[in-house]
Amino acid sequence: MINMLKIITRSQLNTDAWNACVASSRHVRVYGYSWYLDAVLPAPDWQWVGIVNVDTFGAYQAVMPVPLRRKRVAGILYRWVVHQPFFCPFLSIFSAAEWPDTAPFFEQLLRRFRYGSLFCLQRQPGIDLSSVACHLRTTHTIDLSVGYNRVYSTYTRDRKLNLRRARHAFEADNRWTLVESTDIEPLLTLFRENHADAIDGGVADWAYVLFRKLAHSLHERGLFLLRYAVCDGQIEAGALFVCEETRITYLFNAASPLGRKANARTMLIDQLIQEKAGQPVIFDFESPEKPSIRSFYQSFGAIEEPFWAMRWNRLSAIENWLRIGWSYFKKL
Repeated sequence: MINMLKIITRSQLNTDAWNACVASSRHVRVYGYSWYLDAVLPAPDWQWVGIVNVDTFGAYQAVMPVPLRRKRVAGILYRWVVHQPFFCPFLSIFSAAEWPDTAPFFEQLLRRFRYGSLFCLQRQPGIDLSSVACHLRTTHTIDLSVGYNRVYSTYTRDRKLNLRRARHAFEADNRWTLVESTDIEPLLTLFRENHADAIDGGVADWAYVLFRKLAHSLHERGLFLLRYAVCDGQIEAGALFVCEETRITYLFNAASPLGRKANARTMLIDQLIQEKAGQPVIFDFESPEKPSIRSFYQSFGAIEEPFWAMRWNRLSAIENWLRIGWSYFKKL
């Protein structure tokens, strides 16, 4: 059977074949499905294409999503560059093969796109990466199949103490309750009021629009689980989980000062861990690089899983001068 590797635009992709390939992959992640990519890469300034290994029967043997963002210089349309989107911490080459040959995919990617950055599960050392800066990053995961008692035993002493305090507050004080909801607006309000200002550069309004669209897509497919911690009728913390058959992703969360003091997010996470413990499920914290947040996730006994941050720039001197000059001018 002859296979052919080619870049296919979103409009030309066989969506069913693409999603079937992602679903059968040993590295299956929700981020790879076409509907997820459509949600986090909104037109006109974002799009995505696929590098696809197609056999003679038209079946997709392996696929690699390539997220693109339109960059401008001095107000003039510049070019499409590879750019990791929000709510998509890493991507992958999706294939049912245990060890797919990833080198041709990276060769195609670097040859076609001269500038970009991408977070990817695989790094292929078998090709020339002299023009690519690669840095190891990690997410944190918990294997819930071992049962709750085993998982709880790996919590740090401080996490166990804070959990006991939270349980006491929630069980002994009728002011606090945990509730399930489908309304993400309180979660976004909590984030705006308590977290957005701490993010370098702030959070643009379009990012909230994007999140609403993504949440709707997740809800439509039965992957959406949103829970709140409520005190005296006021929502003080919330967490949105993506619940796949074998993986739970801690996608988004926020808390007020009162919610943080009451360890409400610890309660929300532990509650779901208890519910899913003993099942063949991985709990993924989607760890950022911020040390304090990583430490919080590690306190649940989560272990590190690696992925790679890749960055490359093969633009001409003039192109780079325009790019850097325009970035500097916008800051004036």
